[in-house]
Amino acid sequence: MNAVPDAPERSERSVAHHPEPEGHYMSKGSLGVMGTSSRMARERAMGTNGGVIEFISEGGFGSEANIRLELRTEFPGIGGTIITREGVASALREEFNRFPKAGHCMFLRHTIIKKLEDHFYRTGVYKFAHIPRPLGSISRTGEHPYEAYIYEWAFGTEGFPWYRVDRYGNAIVVRLRDWDKFVANFDQTGIYLGRDCTTSEDARISQNIIHQYPKPIGDGSEMSSLWKRIDFGFASITIDFERLSRFLHDNREALIKTLRSERYEMVLLAVQYLTDRDSMKEIDIGRLEVLIGEYRRSSLTHYAMGFDPTITPVYFGARTESLI
Repeated sequence: MNAVPDAPERSERSVAHHPEPEGHYMSKGSLGVMGTSSRMARERAMGTNGGVIEFISEGGFGSEANIRLELRTEFPGIGGTIITREGVASALREEFNRFPKAGHCMFLRHTIIKKLEDHFYRTGVYKFAHIPRPLGSISRTGEHPYEAYIYEWAFGTEGFPWYRVDRYGNAIVVRLRDWDKFVANFDQTGIYLGRDCTTSEDARISQNIIHQYPKPIGDGSEMSSLWKRIDFGFASITIDFERLSRFLHDNREALIKTLRSERYEMVLLAVQYLTDRDSMKEIDIGRLEVLIGEYRRSSLTHYAMGFDPTITPVYFGARTESLI
């Protein structure tokens, strides 16, 4: 039986309702985008490096950020701008809190979670990935500060019930496949993804879980494993970095075996950057930028690979972002 997720700590979370793209349901809630600056809200057909950035729709809003659904072939970020030949349905999360490097920090939080999930499903904990891929980030200071990051759009619907009434009138907990294993395995790393997964208005209704097939299966008390967890902001999830560091240390060999040494090093450096950036050597920050760039290129190559293997699906454009 599923453990029912914790209730949200913030009650002001709201949702912007917009027409859904034909043929798909759009994820909402903390994925949202409302109130963007006029500079960034303009419709764009071409990015600064020649790639396509096509606005599709607003996506809703939460207490920390807004989100736009975009079709992109241009992905700015740590390690360089990446241009793909195939468009990728992407979420652009625009942060309300525009402290310097906020967009990059959100990207790093998401990346750590994604790589740990890669370890979990590659070792057979579950078979369907439940974390969208992070793809890029933006950090601008000056007169018009702007902080955002980009990740794979999660198609589906939000808001399935955690409880149902059976034919006898009894309330039963709905079992979401993989949920207990997903939450338990992340809990042992110090990353608590079971938080903020019910609405503040009704704790029986889910949020921040986007389901691709939002219908009960079996006897009606179960939902399939075709879901994604979204929103890795500070108000939605908690990361105990001390516990996370212990997990990375204690499971070093297993993590290197499943993720490769470069990805393990990337995660270690990302944790150090998020917890003690001021004491990091510039050479280590530079190394992190290189590793992130390689990881982003690998992610987008995997996502956007075409049918012709002789055509390179991604390449680097101008380098516009830095962690320093």
